[in-house]
Formats: sequence, C-alpha cells, structure tokens
Amino acid sequence: MPHRPSPSPPAKLDIIGSQKHISTYTNGLLAAGNNLYNTKMALASRESWVDALNGRWTPLLFLVFGVVSWIGQIYIAPIACNTPVEFTAAMSRYSSYRCYMETNLARPHPRDNFGIPMIYSDTQDDKSKSSGERTLYQYIPLILILQALFLRIPYILWKLGQDKLGIHFTVTSANGENSQSVGRRLAIYLDQWIQSRNVNVLSVGSLTIFHCFVKLLYFVSVSVHLGVLDPLLKAENQTSFGSQVLANIQEKKYRFFSTSPAFPRQIMCTYDIHFLNAPQRFTLQCVLPFNPYLEQIMAVVWWWLIFLIAATIADGILYFFGALLPYFRVWFVQSNLLKTDLANSKQAVNERSISRFANDTLGEDVIVFLKQTQENDNGCIVMETVTELWRISHGDVQSQPAHAPCSQQQGTSGTAYPTAPFPIQTGSSQGQPEALYPVNPESSWENEKMLQQ
Repeated sequence: MPHRPSPSPPAKLDIIGSQKHISTYTNGLLAAGNNLYNTKMALASRESWVDALNGRWTPLLFLVFGVVSWIGQIYIAPIACNTPVEFTAAMSRYSSYRCYMETNLARPHPRDNFGIPMIYSDTQDDKSKSSGERTLYQYIPLILILQALFLRIPYILWKLGQDKLGIHFTVTSANGENSQSVGRRLAIYLDQWIQSRNVNVLSVGSLTIFHCFVKLLYFVSVSVHLGVLDPLLKAENQTSFGSQVLANIQEKKYRFFSTSPAFPRQIMCTYDIHFLNAPQRFTLQCVLPFNPYLEQIMAVVWWWLIFLIAATIADGILYFFGALLPYFRVWFVQSNLLKTDLANSKQAVNERSISRFANDTLGEDVIVFLKQTQENDNGCIVMETVTELWRISHGDVQSQPAHAPCSQQQGTSGTAYPTAPFPIQTGSSQGQPEALYPVNPESSWENEKMLQQ
C-alpha cells in the first residue's frame, strides 16, 4: 500500500495569551469610560471669588501679617534707648522694657523736647496722663490675629448652612455610562429634592436666601473692622488713615508715612525708679525701629479692607438681582432644553411653559446647582437632566425607575450623599462587555478541546 503521510497536527493557538490581550484591552476601554463619567456633582461651593476673598484669603492674609509682626517684635529689637553712662546693663534693659510697655503718649509743644512725643510712666500724675493718647504698636500682632479669626466666622456659618440646605449628589460610574443615563439619575434625585423643599419665595430657595444673608455678614464684618481701626490709626487732623497716607505720598517726602500717634518713630520716655523710698526720675530718648514696618503693614490692611468693602457691595448687588430676576433662569433652561427630544411631550414647549418650568418648578437653587455642574465640563449631563426634569414634571415619564436604585455614600463632611451606580449595558447581555472580535463556534469548540488535552 502506498505510504500515506500522517496528517500534520493542528497549529496550537495561544488561547491564554489571546484571552489576556482581550481582557487587557477590555479593561482599558472600561477605564476610559470610568474616566469620562466618573463625576462627583455636589453643591460643594457656590461661592464667588469675592466670597473666597472674604472667607478664605483675607483671614489668611491677616494671619500671616500677625505672625510676621509678632516674629519681628521678637527677633528685631523693637526699641533702643539712649541711657546714661552710669547705667549698668541690667538697668539699660529695664529702661528699654519699661519704655516699650508704656502706652500713654503725649505730644508736647514743638519747643519742648524738640517736638518728640513723650511717653509717661504709670507713676505720673493723672493730669499728665489724661492729656495723652494711647499707642498701638504693642498690640498689632494680637489685633491682626483676632481680625483673622473674626473675619472667618461668616465663612464657617456658610459652610454649616450649606451642609444642611444644599443639594448634594454623587455620581460614581463603576463600569462607565453615557451622559443620558447619568442625566436621568440626576433628574430623579433633583425631582425628589424639589418635592421635599419647604421654602420657595419668588423662585428663591432657602439656600439662596441664606447665601444673601452670609454676603450681608461679610459686608458688616469688614465694615466693622475698618470702622474700629481707622480712628486708632489716623491723626487728629486727618479725615482717615488712607487720606493721611495719600497726603504723605503726594508730598514726596523721604518718609512716605508720617509719624502717627499709633506708630511713633522716636519718643521721650519718663519714668521713676525708687531707691529706698526715694523716687528718682529719668527721661530717656528712645527710637522704635520696627514701627515703620508695622505702619506699612496696617496701611496695606486699611486699603485691603476698603477694596473688600467695594467688592462685597458690588458682588452682593449682582447676586441679589441675579437671583430675583426670572430672565436668567429662563435663559438657562432654554439653552439646555433638548426640544427635539420633546416632540411627543404632553406640554407644548413654548416660552410661557419654559418660564413656568424654570421659575415655579426648578427655582434658583436647582438652577445654580446645574450651572456649577455645567462648569465642571458636564454640559451634556446638564442638558439630559433638564430635559428629563421636563418630562417628569409634565407626566411624560415616571419619576422613579424600577431598576438600579440610588444608594447612599458617606461624604467627607459626614453627610450621606445619594450615589447612583451605573451598570454597563453593552451588547446583548447586561453587565458583560461585547466581544471585541468575532468568534466562530466550531473553532471555539476545537480550541477548548485542545486546552483540555
């Protein structure tokens, strides 16, 4: 019989390697989907840049100034007095400390003491002390640190009220999801929030009213700080400390800031020392080298408070009228409503119905939340959310789906935020990705048989 060649064995396929490659490729696609719609949407911050200046940066700036002035008074000699030659080192130190602690400053006649302000000791008679003025340079670090703490109070109140009154929604797309499904989940949650709200005066909700109150607190806080500081800083013949600074700059003096009662450059210090019940009076001439820096710091603080008051007034007026006027809400809804998807809606999509939907149904709180979501590069989600809210409010769809209920996720501040998990829905089966390459059933059976062998 003729020799028949034996059939060659079938080529071995690297099934395991192919499966690993497919799995890696699939995981990459899923990760890309997660990065696309793994979005946390919460009303975490609806504050403007003026609110951030009032509640964050201004307290931080004042705290830095307070620490710098405190360190400067420690490491830079705040006072240096010219003592007699018979003074010992201990007596010289005592004289410097004694003169620096005195706070009763008197301005003598120019012919007396060469026009240098006089510091009176506590041992002086009451008549001499009553004619003096109180110095300020010893308390600058404390004043600035206390200002930083008090300016922070409205911001703390805003955060506490925001946690109680704000809209919070967290989207965690574990397997990736399109914007339409995310928008539907968000619309369902917002509809539940709208049904449970208690305050809606002229389309303005409780959080917007509270935000206006916080802005008013910012204005009152800054105005009070400026009103308390200005009389302490300015001279008697000046209308304000700022006008005093401007006048000195216009005169083009070497010293841009003239010596004020609060920050004298040099003083004549008079005090008594008792030796065996016999008081001995000394008058020393002292210089205060750190006071020019303190005065410049307070000049920056004064002008900063003036700028902050002007910015707070402008921001408050814009925010109040922006929340009160309905035009801005209507314009936002018109810009984000998918009218082509509402062709079969029970309610005609016209200007009147849109105005009623934007003001009566949504309100300012929901509109502001959607605006912030849109600013986080979620424009498609916002359009789907607005369109779905229209359907829900006009009875086109049910307000609660039958599948994938929202779970709760604990927020960073301890508040439980609703979380919407989204299972992937690609291909014929739910939760499983589609095959990346076509598969022949016969070849699959042969490959499986080879793996078993």
